[in-house]
Amino acid sequence: MTNGVVGRLVVAACAAMVFGLGSGGTNEALAQTQGQAQAQAQAAPDVVPNVYQRPRLDEFWGGSFFLDADVSPNGRVLATVKYVGEESAIELYDMQEARTKRAGGLDMPFHIYEMEWKDQNRLLLTGWDREDRIGVWIWTIGEARAKKLVRFDAQDDDYAPDPKFDTEEEARTFYMNRDDARRAKPRPDRTWLVSRLDADPNSVMVGTRFDNVDRLVSVNLTTFETKTLDEATPDYWTDWFISSAGVPLIRREQARLGSSVRLTRLAQGATPASTLAEFPFEEHFGFDVIGPSAKPDHVTVRARRGNDELAAIYDYDVINKTFSEPRIQSAKYDMADAILDANNVLIAGVEAGRGSQFVALDPKNKARFEEIQKRAPAGSTIRVRSISADDGLWTVQTESPVDPGSLWVHDARFNRMLKIGQTDRVLNETSIGTATWVDYQARDGLALEALLLAPVGAQETMMPLVVMPHGGPHGVSTNQDWDRLAAFLTSRGYLVAQPNFRGSGGKGRSFALAGYRQWGGRMQDDVTDLVGHLVKTGRVDPKRVAIVGGSYGGYAALAGAALTPDLYQCAASLNGVADLNTHIEWVARFSNPISLAFWKRTMGDPAVDRAAMDRVSPLKQVNAIKVPILLLAGDLDDTVDPKNSQLMFDALSAAKKQARLVRFPRMKHSPSRYTDSANVYGEMDYFLQNCIGSEKLTSGPPANRAHKREALVISDTMAPVPSTKGRGGAGGGSMAGDDGD
Repeated sequence: MTNGVVGRLVVAACAAMVFGLGSGGTNEALAQTQGQAQAQAQAAPDVVPNVYQRPRLDEFWGGSFFLDADVSPNGRVLATVKYVGEESAIELYDMQEARTKRAGGLDMPFHIYEMEWKDQNRLLLTGWDREDRIGVWIWTIGEARAKKLVRFDAQDDDYAPDPKFDTEEEARTFYMNRDDARRAKPRPDRTWLVSRLDADPNSVMVGTRFDNVDRLVSVNLTTFETKTLDEATPDYWTDWFISSAGVPLIRREQARLGSSVRLTRLAQGATPASTLAEFPFEEHFGFDVIGPSAKPDHVTVRARRGNDELAAIYDYDVINKTFSEPRIQSAKYDMADAILDANNVLIAGVEAGRGSQFVALDPKNKARFEEIQKRAPAGSTIRVRSISADDGLWTVQTESPVDPGSLWVHDARFNRMLKIGQTDRVLNETSIGTATWVDYQARDGLALEALLLAPVGAQETMMPLVVMPHGGPHGVSTNQDWDRLAAFLTSRGYLVAQPNFRGSGGKGRSFALAGYRQWGGRMQDDVTDLVGHLVKTGRVDPKRVAIVGGSYGGYAALAGAALTPDLYQCAASLNGVADLNTHIEWVARFSNPISLAFWKRTMGDPAVDRAAMDRVSPLKQVNAIKVPILLLAGDLDDTVDPKNSQLMFDALSAAKKQARLVRFPRMKHSPSRYTDSANVYGEMDYFLQNCIGSEKLTSGPPANRAHKREALVISDTMAPVPSTKGRGGAGGGSMAGDDGD
């Protein structure tokens, strides 16, 4: 990777939405037939044509195909890692002779998700072993085995085979006991690559976590001896930034709870370590290190200095704590990222927000970005994954809201762009639909935008709508990236709208501050006004509107049902905040003063705002809710107190409302494992189909039977769905109860 930096480009041209049933003809009978078909579609819109096969739920979690790609330092060999069946595989491409060969003979009892060249003959592989420990291996091309850089104990052997079993029951007992032991260790030991140390051919720097403490460690690649160079604060997630000369300059620590960020200048000779900045993670545009700088004792940073409106890219002097003049800036958006070449030279910045573009320093690179943009699929975000030392070969990744994406190589020597392969095995824009941006105006005149995903075969009017506010909410925004849940819901036949309400990131300080203390206020109004805009334009059926979200989006979904009870037919929340005062109290118990101050500044201070916060808390406004509510909660959530969902269900149940709570014993703030993801998606699919879909389902949600080994804790007040077919009225339908296992 190019110093771990991910560059982004959103190609301005998006694929056009497909509306209607076809162009009009001169034949009168044909026109009449088309008119009847359109009328029937509007009366009971089943938006997916017969020739189209919706992707199955399991195809959204069938595993990636290509995961990473990197060009060797001499630009001769392209290495890629992908899944073949259930195993990782490396392929090597000779870029001069256009030959491809599998990295035959490499024994890999571990899964790779990232790699980087150490030199012409060795690859550094990052992945997880059969015990789910994250580690780093070094592999010399041609050898049969890779070597693990750091081992924590004598049992840490990824090549040790599993026992042989006489019966299936013995095997099942062994693996279940191993899973139980794995779960009993809440913070597993892990290792990750920090710097390949170009100046030192025989060493690398890695970060290690052991007993909840992160350490910066140098590893000798011949003897595998280690030396601890720096130790971080216990229970913080840490990364380090290393100079081009291999000197550790900055430690970045993020609190496990509360998500505050602290940047520390490391000791240099007689100069002691000192704190550079400390702030909530949601305000990371204030000062965020991107990577090393070509200048000694400098790092490349994205920052919003003082009262600057927009974040720009700077060189930052670690010794004197001073900024350069802006290296790259935008007149409209915050800068979201920067691209450094193999020598840590800044070549481009990347704008945040819709329609983002590379901002290149060199006209030659500007022309190259434009060439890549022309050849990439329309509507794609483009990320530069690696740059060869001679700048001839760039590996890039494309993706879009309707396409998980592909890996490519742009070869400037021959002006060609070669497709390596698709990121996902099955999914692409032909299986999801189309994406466009919608401009609309808030009730107070503020200009806003939303990403609109339309399914394959979408009609021009009276579509069922799922509104999907993003999480955060501050410092986060909807962009042109692949969002698996939004794509899944689109594939089910719904129009999916993702608004960038005030308070979202990427549009500067003023737009961000406009969302402070507007939970349930103007931020919620912005979501409501989007629905009104889509209904007014005829795009959406006002009797078939649902709101879905996670984290803050989960709060917005519950608030939508409570504060605008006649707008939606149902609402689904994944780990959402149900009560603002309760959330602040939880943050106060488990967070630090900086994060607590941020939440009080953005959400409200119970000491003075309790009554106002109660008025916009769904938990305190349960009696106003008229529609079915789906609550999905991870019992291990460490971002939002899981009790939010339980308290909300209890209040809904006491008020005789329709509600369903599904608790996931092993899930954190969002689903990451296949089992949890399949269950979450299955629950939402079943819930929405019975709420705003064209046909009610009478069989139980697939989520409850996706994985027999994991019993979901389910509470349900909803009546069984009648066996009769057809869509319910404006109040939404009820859904079948289930015992969950």
